[in-house]
Amino acid sequence: MDQPALILAAKLGDISEVTKLLKSKPDLNESNSSGATALIVAAEKNHFEIIKLLAEAGADLNSETKMGGTALNKAAENGNIEMMQFLFKKGVEVGDLALIVAARSGNIEAVKLLVEKGANVDAQQRWGHTALMLAAKNGHYEVVKFLISEGAKVKLRDKNDDTAMMIATENDQEDIAILLKRAGAVTEKKIKKEKPAPIEPEDIDDDTDDTDDTDDDMIDDSDVDDLVSDDDAPDELELDD
Repeated sequence: MDQPALILAAKLGDISEVTKLLKSKPDLNESNSSGATALIVAAEKNHFEIIKLLAEAGADLNSETKMGGTALNKAAENGNIEMMQFLFKKGVEVGDLALIVAARSGNIEAVKLLVEKGANVDAQQRWGHTALMLAAKNGHYEVVKFLISEGAKVKLRDKNDDTAMMIATENDQEDIAILLKRAGAVTEKKIKKEKPAPIEPEDIDDDTDDTDDTDDDMIDDSDVDDLVSDDDAPDELELDD
């Protein structure tokens, strides 16, 4: 089954085609098989002009894919500050996941903007991971430093019973471990479990149409995959960017 024309044009960044389609008053919030709308696809691909056209036409800024992906999450993960500011100006809601994916990617300006807009610095996703934990794992020193300055709790634990300090130590992030210790974190030995929760979301590509096309026809819901899966996963999951 072919994906909706508006979604295809948005994915390709085809401004003229999107403009043409909008004149026919299409369903702006029509989604593909993964639940992605034209707005979400455009955000993932960094097509800001398309985002503006769709928003001005009345597209739902808070629409979600079946796995919870939103336009703001995609913009935050990409570190697209201009797009984020535009979405906020238009009234987009601040969700917990946007901060978590921005911190995981090391996008410090996106992290700062989200906190400024009221994002919860201690929000935990399904496996209990916080923005601080994922920033610590990936070596994003400035993000960790900023989150601590904003009151992020260094002693929170995920569902593996790990803290940000344990995660940083396990991943040889010595500078971050020192930073966390100064903020009150304590060094502990990790207790190995048979079925640990994944320490980082796995990148999942969901069809943007119902055909068996290439990866160009896929949308990445890496920010929310582990929120919906009940399967046990290992500590390390490869990201397929």
